[in-house]
Amino acid sequence: MILFLIWYAQCLPNQLFTDSTSTVLLDRDGELLGARIADDGQWRFPETKTVPPKIATCMIAFEDRNFYSHIGISLKGIGRAIVQNSKSSKIVSGGSTITMQLARIMRKNPARTYREKVLEMLLATRMELRYSKQEILALYASHAPFGNNVVGLDAASWRFFGRNSTQLSWAESATLAVLPNAPGLIYPGNNHDQLLKKRNRLLTYLFSSGKIDRTSYQLAVSEPLPDKPIPLPQLAPHLLDQLLLKGHKGKLIHSTLRKALQEKAIHQLQLHHQILSDNRIMNGAVMITDVNTGEVLAYVGNTQTHDDEHARDVNCIVAPRSTGSILKPLLYAKCLENGQLTPAMLITDIPSQFGSFAPKNYTGQFDGVVPANQALSRSLNIPMVHLISKYGVSKFRDDLRKYGLTTIRKPARHYGLSLILGGAEATLFDLNRVYTQLAQELKKGQRQEIQLMKGESVRSFEKKQLLTNRGCIYSTFEAMVEVNRPDEDNNWKLFTSSQKIAWKTGTSFGFRDAWAIGVTPDYVVSVWIGNADGEGRPGLTGVKAAAPLMFDLFRQLPTADNWFHCPKTELINASICRESGHIASELCTEVWQKQIPKTCEIAPNCPYHQRVHLDQTGKFRVDSECESVYTMQHVTRFVLPPVIERYYAINHPNYHLLPDYKPACLSKITDGAMHVVYPKSGSKIYVPVEIDGSTGQVIFEAGHRNPATHIYWHLDDYFIGETTEIHQLSLNPPGGSHTLKLIDQNGVEISIQFEILNTKK
Repeated sequence: MILFLIWYAQCLPNQLFTDSTSTVLLDRDGELLGARIADDGQWRFPETKTVPPKIATCMIAFEDRNFYSHIGISLKGIGRAIVQNSKSSKIVSGGSTITMQLARIMRKNPARTYREKVLEMLLATRMELRYSKQEILALYASHAPFGNNVVGLDAASWRFFGRNSTQLSWAESATLAVLPNAPGLIYPGNNHDQLLKKRNRLLTYLFSSGKIDRTSYQLAVSEPLPDKPIPLPQLAPHLLDQLLLKGHKGKLIHSTLRKALQEKAIHQLQLHHQILSDNRIMNGAVMITDVNTGEVLAYVGNTQTHDDEHARDVNCIVAPRSTGSILKPLLYAKCLENGQLTPAMLITDIPSQFGSFAPKNYTGQFDGVVPANQALSRSLNIPMVHLISKYGVSKFRDDLRKYGLTTIRKPARHYGLSLILGGAEATLFDLNRVYTQLAQELKKGQRQEIQLMKGESVRSFEKKQLLTNRGCIYSTFEAMVEVNRPDEDNNWKLFTSSQKIAWKTGTSFGFRDAWAIGVTPDYVVSVWIGNADGEGRPGLTGVKAAAPLMFDLFRQLPTADNWFHCPKTELINASICRESGHIASELCTEVWQKQIPKTCEIAPNCPYHQRVHLDQTGKFRVDSECESVYTMQHVTRFVLPPVIERYYAINHPNYHLLPDYKPACLSKITDGAMHVVYPKSGSKIYVPVEIDGSTGQVIFEAGHRNPATHIYWHLDDYFIGETTEIHQLSLNPPGGSHTLKLIDQNGVEISIQFEILNTKK
């Protein structure tokens, strides 16, 4: 007896079932988004904790009507089974309770013998001591076979009816209740008539016993049976694959996604795919995030095609792709934070060359100078390269790492100035997270990690740990609201919206990647369009391929009632030069009061308004060497450097060029004022090779009568730099003939020709 009691106490394993389970992905409300079959080829969802009332009623009525009153075995049921089996001379009834059936399922359904029956009875009584009735019923419902390769109530509900078990009717609940009785013989799609008789017999009992009323009974028996198992939803296959890689195999995953929004995002992507595929643009991805919670609401990793030719299984949300212009708002915000510029400050937009790198604007045109906020909204390349050159590639690269761009792993010298034009790769997930965190910082003064699953811990950061000054974020978003591309067939005018949206597009080199990211106080919508294999296509630009989808997605979301609140404590009122956008100097003639980020307070004062000396007629410029100070006119003018004003004047007809110098003064100013020290005209130059094997540089030098004069250097009509005091530049021109042109701030110009020979060994 002691040995028996010891065995009895330990006869149940700590965990009754160790079978592999399906990986199941649910939305925030428990709706099924997708699942992966278990390792043993069974659709077996993780265990449920509760059984819906209708199904519980049906199961107990069909399998064990005394379930709540027995202790695991039913003497009445066993006696009835003995009588039935004796009359039939074979086993036609087992007399098992639900608890005994659970014990049998736990032991993998061994052969039916009296010895096994006794063992099941002992195990059942032990289960009754360990578990409550609700727990036993839930375990049975989770592991009972329902026919074909379907195990468990939840899997059966979705496979046979396409709905959650809590949403089933009385007829559907009765159908599931009778399936475990003979799962190998009767299930939807097999032995239809027998299944219908069993179901209706159970429904008749429920009616006669008062479990359901007459109307419910009549409606239930009139419902048809499902013809066959139906496929499970596959609304977020790429997210499910990603979670499997992160170790969530065999788990029930409660995600933050909204099923209805996920379906709308899939639908919108497919609609645009039908148009884009005519141009052989085959892939796309969408991500939508809730700014207030940091939760991902929609996650569409790729278009849904009917073949494997176009890499439909690739998760384009986490695939590194060239960033194009999508990082420009981040640089703009950091330059504001660094006090390098004010929002409307003029920055250079002329043909420019930085070593061997010669960026181009999309239009091929140049403004001379352009306000920084317009350079961002128009996505001009050359001004942004000038910004990153002054800000520092290494510093910006470190900023991107802090923002959370996990693909920026290489040193700054690997990217160079092209970092701001798509010279680096990023994922849609990381970019969505960056813009979401910026919106969170502006809205709440804190940032949160982006959540994909409910129940994840959310890390909050204090204000001192913000990624970017809130005033700078606000100014950046204000500039992004004005994003447009009038140079691209005016397509941007089609993007009307009933709400204010800060948005930015990006296009990678070779038209391989099209980006669009939009931000409101409530949502961030991110879109990537392209080909997973990297094939470029004409017309694959952010504004044409990605932005229309982004705006269509915003139309599926509730409209934001308000814009971001202005962070007044992070802004100051400043006197801004109306013409230059700089903080006004004492020479600025037109000044307006503007709110700018506090960090911009240290930005340089306007350098373009100068005191100009004219002769008595006002037609010529003069200086003290050729004109009496007492006869001069002293006026203030908005004066751009000569290298810039030729481009600026084309687009600004109201810009007044300075008068020419009086002939007597001009000869004094130009005579030997500037000369090239090295190289001499007609020189042939070898470029040396450094010790490490890299190509070296040649130091070019000029001299000026007044060393403090600004000299603007051009190589083959590309602006390459500006010097003052020490007029030297280190260059590495490619092989061949070149023209070096120097223009000083007075407009004096000289040029020479030289030739670069093969690299010297």
